Amino acid sequence: MFAVKDILKRPQFHEAKILTGKNGLHRKVKWVHVVEIDNFGHLLNGQEVILTTGLKWVNDETRSIHFLQQLLEQETSALCIELAEHSRALPEKMLTLAEENNFPIIAFNKEVKFVDITRDLHETILEYQENSWWDLDGLYKKLHHTLVSNQPISEFLKQLHQATNKQIALIQNKKQIRFFPSPSKRKQQQWMEQIEQDSMPCKLFPIYFLEKEIAQLYILEEDDDINLFDEISAKRCSELLEQYFWKHYQNNEMEQIKQNEWLLEALYGSLPKKQIAEEIYQNNPSIKINEAIVGVIPNINNSVSGVNHKDFITDSLMFLRSFIEEKGCYLLTTNDTLKNCYVLLLINQQENGTLSEQLKEIKEQLRKSNHFNHNDIQWISFGKIISTLEQLQQGYQTALTTLNYQSSYGSLPEPFYDNLGVYRLIDQMEDIDELQEMIKKHIGPLISHDHRNGTELLKTLQIYLKNMGSKNDTARDLYIVRQTLYHRLDRIKELLGEDFMDYENRIMVELSMHLLKYVDIKERELASSL
Repeated sequence: MFAVKDILKRPQFHEAKILTGKNGLHRKVKWVHVVEIDNFGHLLNGQEVILTTGLKWVNDETRSIHFLQQLLEQETSALCIELAEHSRALPEKMLTLAEENNFPIIAFNKEVKFVDITRDLHETILEYQENSWWDLDGLYKKLHHTLVSNQPISEFLKQLHQATNKQIALIQNKKQIRFFPSPSKRKQQQWMEQIEQDSMPCKLFPIYFLEKEIAQLYILEEDDDINLFDEISAKRCSELLEQYFWKHYQNNEMEQIKQNEWLLEALYGSLPKKQIAEEIYQNNPSIKINEAIVGVIPNINNSVSGVNHKDFITDSLMFLRSFIEEKGCYLLTTNDTLKNCYVLLLINQQENGTLSEQLKEIKEQLRKSNHFNHNDIQWISFGKIISTLEQLQQGYQTALTTLNYQSSYGSLPEPFYDNLGVYRLIDQMEDIDELQEMIKKHIGPLISHDHRNGTELLKTLQIYLKNMGSKNDTARDLYIVRQTLYHRLDRIKELLGEDFMDYENRIMVELSMHLLKYVDIKERELASSL
């Protein structure tokens, strides 16, 4: 950014004299104005250089102090005054006040043309700003090339240093610190301590990953020595570093999915307990094998959202990992192409608190996030909580059952196998032919009637039972008048018998409705596997 010290290098200022504020010559300059009125503060925006002859106030101490106070209040950069014929000096109190505030007052001791000065400075400022934008564009291209060519983090810091000529530092996870240029070890230690104590003159630019601050980029300079160009440069560098970390974590996630393919053998029951433990310890020797749970998410490649595989890894698995590990669970992920789903194995690592409590917290946080409604993460499904590794197959199968239930009945507020109710019993029935026989016996006449006549007797009965036999509520939910409902209920009685609402018959009718959806899912699964 153009500063007062740069103005003094212009030809019109070669014979100018600095009366006060030599410590304020670093002040930034955005524009130049000529001011000859007494009250003008409301017309300024800040960081201007003011040109004046001071004719109205230069020999009046009170008015001169008032003039200076307006400049200080509006945070102007400097005052340039022509002291030629009308006065040779400024009031002493005015000079003292300016010096106390490190405010530069620059005097011309001969007549000068303000029109030439303003034209020259305006042209210089505009040219400086234009050059700065071109420099920023060049820096962005270099940083982008550094990103796409997979160069190390140090190259980003080097590019930023070369553009700003400032000392750069990067801190990751509050531990790993990089400097460019790299100072001596003693200096590094000194700076690290100052940064930790918040006593280091610097400008901070946070770096985020999945809405969490994971690193901090610093310009280690006094704030007054950091101009707008430096700030924008560092901001752009931090944005490219966010993309660098995104790629880094994305690659790590995809590598873990590949490394964890052994987990599929365990989920299908073909890996002994001892070998499962060995594989887990190989990933993380410090892991505690406690209660665990298997979760599944439908493969987004097969969903209506159309998001590609890589985006799914980014938006779902990485996002999930941040929540799950924060809640004290160790996470293993893999991809089951046979079942078209991603598999999560969560192992509780907390001594206090149960896994079910942690899962509810994770689910609640997911619902509040922006990611939840944008991809198939909303269909995440969990099986039974297991206490030993030998139960992994059961945990996986029950997770798939939960997913099937949600696919049929809709998303559950708490998508856990324990919340499936009667569906858990149905899932234990393996003889599909027997289930179809039960359906035919108890609700078959309604299904046949609806199929032949295009009616909705089965749906009517379902809503009627759901509303505990309330005719008003049923008519309202079906958007029909009560008289129409009465006709439908009479027809249902004719087809199922007068006693279909008796206790035992009602149980079998409702169970058959659940069985109908279950059999439909199983038949679709069978058809898709052929």
